[in-house]
Amino acid sequence: MGLNKKEEEILKQIEMGLSEDDPKLEKAVESLTLSNFSRSRSIISGIVFIVGFFMMIGSYIVQPVVAVIGFVLMALSGYVFVTNTRALLKAENITEWNFKQIFNLLRNKDSSRQNK
Repeated sequence: MGLNKKEEEILKQIEMGLSEDDPKLEKAVESLTLSNFSRSRSIISGIVFIVGFFMMIGSYIVQPVVAVIGFVLMALSGYVFVTNTRALLKAENITEWNFKQIFNLLRNKDSSRQNK
């Protein structure tokens, strides 16, 4: 549902007032998007997944408890990765799960939607 002219004017006045009062807040709000948040959490969970994998593989003979902890890390980080990647794809209006598409989306900080 769109805004009418009066509501748009009120919103612009509020935005101008906020930008005059606190320009740092304005810059922080402009740079904070769901895409950036989901992208960073997906990357971090991917790194934690790799760490958990190496913990599991590297210690399964010597310390089985550490291997189990590594497996749990892998499982949790995999869940976080999939959840945040879904949110990122939804925020970018992408419907297909393609490895190349996801890799490019995670690698590129600027997306077409954010440049508009």
